[in-house]
Amino acid sequence: MQEQLDASDAPRTAVLWMLFGSFCFGTMNALVKWTSMHADVWMIIMVRSAVIAFAVAAFAASRGISLKVNNRRIMFLRCAVGLTAMVLYFTALARISIGQAVTLQYTAPLFVALLSGKVLAEKVSAGVSLLVITAFTGIILIVSPDLGSVEPDALIALGSGFFAALAYMYVRELRTTDSPTSVVFWFAIASVAGSIVQAAPDLLSLDTKTLAALVGIGIGAGGGQVGITMAYQSANAAWVSAFSYFTVIVAVFYGFIVFGETLSTADWIGGLLVVGSGVALVFMVPPEVEKTSQH
Repeated sequence: MQEQLDASDAPRTAVLWMLFGSFCFGTMNALVKWTSMHADVWMIIMVRSAVIAFAVAAFAASRGISLKVNNRRIMFLRCAVGLTAMVLYFTALARISIGQAVTLQYTAPLFVALLSGKVLAEKVSAGVSLLVITAFTGIILIVSPDLGSVEPDALIALGSGFFAALAYMYVRELRTTDSPTSVVFWFAIASVAGSIVQAAPDLLSLDTKTLAALVGIGIGAGGGQVGITMAYQSANAAWVSAFSYFTVIVAVFYGFIVFGETLSTADWIGGLLVVGSGVALVFMVPPEVEKTSQH
């Protein structure tokens, strides 16, 4: 009887965890945008990543989890493209509205679907192809609302989605050789190493409020990771993924309330096409992929 109750509560618990994770990521985005007015992107990346590295190292030590890297080549590639994605994304957050930046960064799953056939030799169905085309129609509306000129800063956010997709595919490869804890830890360490030279000279000049916001970015990113990890452990991976787009709603809310941002009609239509396609895409994951994604 208790097992039946636990099973019936699992989907509800998974949704709550995913909403928590999405709220954390949305809050992190708002903090990045605010902090970008007081610190450069390298400082944001360094402090954020240092907070995560410290937290993951403490967690691994308390649980006796090994942080050894088994596949060094793929781990290096994951860290390289992941850091590139983060630099582009945080740069975009400083230059365009949060709603635009988050929506364009959330094209990563669509790029994964587009690239899977080429990079991973996975079959891409006609339905997935149609969703990708629909999503990219939305992208065009956001990046070039008048269909005549292109917003360069929006292209930066779109680039972050592309490199994030590459990072996801490398993480998929690491799934069979390295633990998730190890992947998160070494990406954080690589991000610190990749930003410390540029950020270190200005570290002592930070005021208390900015430093607190920087630490908050790390906490928000960590909370988001915990939320989505717990969500995927509690219910069907494809089904619960749809709720991750709550981050877009949170981001638009922060943009309107905190920064006074408004989105154009083209942004709204484009965003709905991108998010709608992304939500539909997660329900088209083949059963065998869906099963393995939960381990």
